[in-house]
Amino acid sequence: MKTRIGILALVGLVLSSGLAFGQHVYDARIKEKEMISPAAPEAPRINGPRVYGARPERVFLYRIPCQGVRPMEFSVSGLPEGLTLDATQGIISGKTPAAKGDYELSITARNRMGADSCRFTLVIGDKLALTPPMGWNSWGGYMVDVSDKLVRHAADLMVQRGFADVGYQYIGIDDCWMRVSQQMYDDRPKATVDKHATYDYISTGTIGEPRDSEGRPVPNAKFPDMKAMNDYVHSYGLKTGIYSSPGPRTCQKWMASYGHERTDADQYAAWGFDLLKYDLCTGGAVLNRMKKRIPGFTVQDFWRPMTNYIMDQDRDILFNLCQYGLEEPWTWAPGMNIQTWRIGGDLNHNVDHYFDNALRIAVDLRDYNKPGQWNDPDFMYIHRIKVAARMGDPSEEIALTTNQRYQYVTLWSIICAPFFFSCDLMNIDDFTVSLLTNAEVIALNQDKLGHTAEVIRNTDAETVMVKHLADGSNAVAIFNRNSEADADIFVSWNELGGCCEMSVRDLWRGKDLGIHKDGIIVRLSPDGVALLKVRP
Repeated sequence: MKTRIGILALVGLVLSSGLAFGQHVYDARIKEKEMISPAAPEAPRINGPRVYGARPERVFLYRIPCQGVRPMEFSVSGLPEGLTLDATQGIISGKTPAAKGDYELSITARNRMGADSCRFTLVIGDKLALTPPMGWNSWGGYMVDVSDKLVRHAADLMVQRGFADVGYQYIGIDDCWMRVSQQMYDDRPKATVDKHATYDYISTGTIGEPRDSEGRPVPNAKFPDMKAMNDYVHSYGLKTGIYSSPGPRTCQKWMASYGHERTDADQYAAWGFDLLKYDLCTGGAVLNRMKKRIPGFTVQDFWRPMTNYIMDQDRDILFNLCQYGLEEPWTWAPGMNIQTWRIGGDLNHNVDHYFDNALRIAVDLRDYNKPGQWNDPDFMYIHRIKVAARMGDPSEEIALTTNQRYQYVTLWSIICAPFFFSCDLMNIDDFTVSLLTNAEVIALNQDKLGHTAEVIRNTDAETVMVKHLADGSNAVAIFNRNSEADADIFVSWNELGGCCEMSVRDLWRGKDLGIHKDGIIVRLSPDGVALLKVRP
């Protein structure tokens, strides 16, 4: 009897592995620093979302993400009154219409190699970020060294290296753009002094009154003209983000917004910013005091002043709440016009948490992830970044293997995470550019259905996730969780709710794999990943 049971178990294992079907094993292994993404096409290919949200009668700016040889000529039919197109750069700007509704546009891009067209829905209403926002943030690569010069150079690189052509929009300034009063400087904790050991507060013009006579925030000398800087970034059709805290000081103990929320929101809009990262930092102590002193005071009451004042501006400003997942922001942030919220602590060099964060969004928090509201697992720290405990030192390579980097980007794409990366952009290598600019991988993140990938198999050895797409197809991500050995992993179409024959495409390689019956077996490197698109 034991022998018979053992044979039946072996037969079941063979069937589940797909070996009984006699299938060919698709080799999806990736070598060290191997760039598997195809080169950008020469003919136009319009990328980015097919749906975009904006509020009525607001300043509007949108760069059409499009790969292809320049010069290029753009045309848009159905553009509502108040918006105009720069046909050479492909930038739509102006003021959104007063009437709410869906405005159906047709976009075409042409160059000497050909043309591409797409349908695009501009949704004028109450929701922003109908697909996850995309961009770069200064923190990982520069920390205390952020500057006007850096932001302008970042805008240049976003265009020159092809990031803007696949949909990256935002260039975000993080902490340390402000001034520090002499009292703040004298009161710095020793830990902060040590972290900023090589930072010269004097020559950078950082020490000084942090607010002017009207109470408005004053940047340090590295930002001589915020509006001019933003105008420069906006000339590319790109957008900018700024940083503050609801406490009296930021996480680095510089000036923050407590008691000045209205003034600061007005100033951010006057400067032309398009996103606010609002970080808890010293606000935690303020929140706790208010809860003790004011009967019925809630966490929503604490964040509401800045969210309301941001909403009052004449331009759309995305709100990125950074409360590290405390007090379950996913349950209340969507009702406060907050588009993204952090679900946990900083990733930075804590690279062992990237998979856990993604699975948490896919499983526990998936019901809160949808168009206009996104769980934020933190930036993709994917290249050279600084160490927060030694932020005066040069950036260091992140401790991830090549295959883990492909896993990282794959996960952020399929769980609909805000697609922001943070690294030393000025020294970015070709491999990282290739990793972050794969248009077909990004298209999953920007798919208008906004479906967060579901986990259909998760063991110590392997994880399989499926993401439903607006065109009726599915994206399947297959992960080898073994860090030491290759693995052959079978996925049956039955697991995806389908059967029989499926057309398969390798999205990372931009390669059609033909028709596969019953399922597919992929061979993966240690910590490897395959990202496939399947359809009947």
